[in-house]
Amino acid sequence: MGVSLNIMKRELEAMGNVSISSDGSLNFENARLYLGESSIAGDDILYVCSTSEDCESVRGYGRHAAFVDHHATKPDQTAVLSVTGGEGTLQVFNALLEIFYRFGMWERDMDAVLGRGGGLQELMDVSEKMLRNNVVVVDPALKLLAYTKGTPCDDPITMELIGHGYHTEENIRKFQLHKRFKPWAKEDGFIVNDTLSICKYVTVVRSFKTKTSFSLIVVMMCNKLSPCDYLYDTFDLFLSRVKRIAEREYPEDKPSGNAVDTFLHDLLLGREGNEAIVRERCKLVGIPPEARFCLFTIPVTEDMSPSRLLSDLATMVAPAKVVLFDGCITVLCFNCLSPQCALHCEVGSCPRGHKSISSRINELMEKMDLICGRSSKFTNLAKASIAYRQAREAARLGAKAKPSAHKLPISFNWNRIFSFDRAQIAFIADKMGDDLPLLNSTYASVVVRSIAKDDAERGTDNYQFLYEYFMCERRANIVAEKLHMHRNNVKYRIDRIEGAYGIDTSDPALRFALLFAYRFDDIEIMQNAQ
Repeated sequence: MGVSLNIMKRELEAMGNVSISSDGSLNFENARLYLGESSIAGDDILYVCSTSEDCESVRGYGRHAAFVDHHATKPDQTAVLSVTGGEGTLQVFNALLEIFYRFGMWERDMDAVLGRGGGLQELMDVSEKMLRNNVVVVDPALKLLAYTKGTPCDDPITMELIGHGYHTEENIRKFQLHKRFKPWAKEDGFIVNDTLSICKYVTVVRSFKTKTSFSLIVVMMCNKLSPCDYLYDTFDLFLSRVKRIAEREYPEDKPSGNAVDTFLHDLLLGREGNEAIVRERCKLVGIPPEARFCLFTIPVTEDMSPSRLLSDLATMVAPAKVVLFDGCITVLCFNCLSPQCALHCEVGSCPRGHKSISSRINELMEKMDLICGRSSKFTNLAKASIAYRQAREAARLGAKAKPSAHKLPISFNWNRIFSFDRAQIAFIADKMGDDLPLLNSTYASVVVRSIAKDDAERGTDNYQFLYEYFMCERRANIVAEKLHMHRNNVKYRIDRIEGAYGIDTSDPALRFALLFAYRFDDIEIMQNAQ
């Protein structure tokens, strides 16, 4: 790209009165003393002249001149750059050569990083001295990818980002409150925010976009050098290389990036079983090797936009990872931080104290009229392929289900998320095919069907009452509270049901068989509705 006039003006300030008479973003690759026609070469060279006549001559050749005269008090109007009332021609020329050398070496170092397939942090490391200010790069999920490690910054938001490795939920809410996401996703060029409403310093932001959202966000915290043309042009040299990494690592259908996509594909296919390799790859893509994992899977339909859903989910579930794989959008969640979150965030909030992944996905599924399957919890990433099959089966069974026909829904407190833990009996029944009547003809199944038949004829609700009694572990107080009745009535009704149908609810084996029968009866009702 070369060195702009804005950069030269700032770098030469100590050499005299510096002014530019052209577009300050005009770039040059080198400088040369003008010594007549024989010295004229390419149009990307800045020709240093000591007289106005020489500047006019250079202009006649269709080239650009820099005017240097320590006696002059006014800039030359034909020169794009003038340095007057200070150092002599040779001193300024040598200073220009040093500027071109320093910036040229920086560009070569950055291009070398790209040439060997280096990443953002390596690019940041070779650029830190030139950038001066603190700079961070985050992905669409607002996870930290690179930062200027040797440039201290006392901005609280930046310090939290570096400390956690991603923006906290509280800070994301601040961005939403101050409407920061919209310009990041929509506007081109630099986005300068000087309100100091969130950050301690003025910020200069550039986002790199895909068709539906952004792929990378680069934020410069102006904690040392204030925004100016010099800063913008220097920052732009760095950003031109970041853009190439964004295009390489974040294609349209991979919001989490190529490295994450490849790793997740290998996990979901069961290709990666070596624990040491899994741990090493986890470090590279920002996934903890040990956590409380689960998978959400959303089948892609013909009338939906996968790229739009991908970008929405990537931001919504961070730091969890999102991938498009085998006709499904899959979320690998590792957000649970407490053993109390043992099964599917039933209460609607994670141990972190913010809105749970389940709640967010369920709301999005309702909005888009989609369903989602969810796997059982697992702690070993080598089991991801099994979890993926669980989530896909749960989604498939959920798509077949008609909630209005169900007495015992297989969702887990979410009407659009279907859990394999609840759907496992439905899965068994689905695989049994023509052999399902064998299970529906057991003694327990006959009892359950008889209760349902009598309820229909007499207008009673013993079917649902007995089920709730079992689910509340026969605790009369809880059953009474749930069904809004006196606890003495619970004992009375159970005694009557036991007498009418010849069952003993204190028998644990019979209770298990009856609950099993309830599930198969519910599945048969669903199948008949279909």
